[in-house]
Amino acid sequence: MFGINEILGKVLSQNPLTEEEKFKILHSKRIDPKVLKYLVNKLNNLYIEVLGDYEGSLFELMPVGKLMGWCWQTTESAIVFLNDDDYIERGNLYFDERTPKYYHSWICFHYNKEEYVLDPCLSFLCRKEDYSKIFKPDVKGKVSTKAVKDELIRQITTSKEEDNLEEEKRFYSVLKKMFGDSYKKDQEGNEKEITVNGSEDVNTPLYRNGAGYKTKLKNGKIKKLTVHYYYTDC
Repeated sequence: MFGINEILGKVLSQNPLTEEEKFKILHSKRIDPKVLKYLVNKLNNLYIEVLGDYEGSLFELMPVGKLMGWCWQTTESAIVFLNDDDYIERGNLYFDERTPKYYHSWICFHYNKEEYVLDPCLSFLCRKEDYSKIFKPDVKGKVSTKAVKDELIRQITTSKEEDNLEEEKRFYSVLKKMFGDSYKKDQEGNEKEITVNGSEDVNTPLYRNGAGYKTKLKNGKIKKLTVHYYYTDC
């Protein structure tokens, strides 16, 4: 096993690094705790369910590798809580000669005039400069926070409108009469899950996404999000 100093020595001498060495370098980089605190506060109302196997907050699932393989869904779910000038990048990462093109997506965000990368599926939080130097990304697509947020809200609200049929209205009316205010409160606190549709356009807001979302919206803004990952054909 290589030590950090030996790995950094290989970087300075421009020798090829293995995937393991690159991961170790990025994980050894210290990040200001204020950056992590900022993200934890921003993503506090995001809850993730992976199939029927795992569930928890992003920062509970991320360090134990439970989000690996769900990069499209995870970046698109987390980004909606960040600022409008933050964005998702999608493309190939160069790990080493064995894996020269790892197709992936990651979040780029700003904090205190510095740009960082949050890669929840590979469990990285680092400066964008370091991420770029290590993995040499070949970016194929890019989408802003605002675009993802707007599209997610559009699909959720459109789906709810389509589901608002007269028969369903009558059904809920009967339930309300049976259970009264307690039913009403329960309905307000538990949103119906809406499955979104993603396309194969790498620049689309919801790329290859077929997750189910339960949302709490207020004044056109996403206040709380529970996302359920399912296997799709993408």
